[in-house]
Amino acid sequence: MFERKLTLLRAQKKRVYEILREASLEPAEFSWSNERVVDKLVVSKLKHRDGQHYFQFSSCEINAWCIACPGLYRTMEYRYPKSWEEQEDILRQWAASLRSELDTEDPWQELAKYRPALDGGLSAEVINEPISADEADQIAQVLVRLGDEMTREFSLNAEQSLAVRAKLDYLAQASRHQRSRDWAYMVLGACTTTAMALSLTEEQTATWWEMISRALSAFVQLPPAKAPAAR
Repeated sequence: MFERKLTLLRAQKKRVYEILREASLEPAEFSWSNERVVDKLVVSKLKHRDGQHYFQFSSCEINAWCIACPGLYRTMEYRYPKSWEEQEDILRQWAASLRSELDTEDPWQELAKYRPALDGGLSAEVINEPISADEADQIAQVLVRLGDEMTREFSLNAEQSLAVRAKLDYLAQASRHQRSRDWAYMVLGACTTTAMALSLTEEQTATWWEMISRALSAFVQLPPAKAPAAR
């Protein structure tokens, strides 16, 4: 059986170029290839330079499909256009989705960069016991002083200092109704998100963790930060 090459015409590729430009995408960051699908059918495929995203065109025959990666609501979608005009609309949606993906930072990946490099998790020996009212009062006082120390140590401006104090006040309030081990995990999370919000370096993040660990050592046992890796 002979190969059926149903790749795009030059005029169609010109429309693809225009649709990319309409979506504020740089056509030079894409490349073309031919993709072999069922029954020796060959169609056109447009690939982004990142190697993750692409659009595989349909031949627009009965039951033929195109592939949009990313799709509207998932990483990859199969669509079944019945005409070139319908496929253009799908391509336009794909271009908009791709532009959104490229413009959107992954906060979870960013957060991982600021997670303190710890020697290990909380010790299994730490009992998840209630925090007394007296201890909660003391913790609140310690966290107020820690806010002052944090502001001095990292030369925070007024807005940054206010944000840090709000985070520490949140921890102080949480200590009144959380058990000790659960609250320790909240402290770790707060330390991490604060480091991310302030764009602290690895060394500064370790310093911040040491400060909060030392300040709260009378109330909860937190794991130490690892020394930053030598460069």
